Amino acid sequence: MYGMESGPQRRGTARKAILSATLKLIAESGVDSVTHRRVAQAAGVSLGSTTHHFSGRRELLRESFQQYLLWGNRMIRVLAGAVQERKEHPVDQVRAILVALVEREFANPELVRAEYELLLYATRDPELAQMVTDWEANLVGPLAAVLREAGAPRPSECAHTLVNFLRGFEMERLIKPALGRDEFVRRLTPLLGALCRTGNPIQRQAERLC
Repeated sequence: MYGMESGPQRRGTARKAILSATLKLIAESGVDSVTHRRVAQAAGVSLGSTTHHFSGRRELLRESFQQYLLWGNRMIRVLAGAVQERKEHPVDQVRAILVALVEREFANPELVRAEYELLLYATRDPELAQMVTDWEANLVGPLAAVLREAGAPRPSECAHTLVNFLRGFEMERLIKPALGRDEFVRRLTPLLGALCRTGNPIQRQAERLC
């Protein structure tokens, strides 16, 4: 029985290593750098292992990006849940979610590069493009819910604006590594203030906090 369990476990470990190595190669050298041979070397597995788990390069790329999206969805749920438990003002919750996301990505810029390669590749793969759309909805949804509490007049559009702002800052930081948390918060604060102006009591509190 133990022997039967150890086989799938080893295969599962090899598969994860292959997917992680693929994302690392993508982040370092782009999608065009991915070959079965290079992935096998980076993952520390045999070439036969990569071709056993993935029949072709397209399948390898797609599943690697899918793995990234699944990881991102889990991280978003954890961060949003942790922030909401703190019972802060909605505007502070939005700020905290975005700051937590950007700090995670500061710690691993390779993931940011992989994400942008993912977006480019998805323009040529309709199925993956739909997965990216669903992934973005998982981020926009929690932000929109909190923005609605803050009194934002069009919370979904405001949430999309904040996600685009986050992406733009990440891209700028790839070429300006000195940009940090303080600069992100400095730019985010007036944007949040503008998005939360609704002309009601919640607005006045939001503007004061922003």
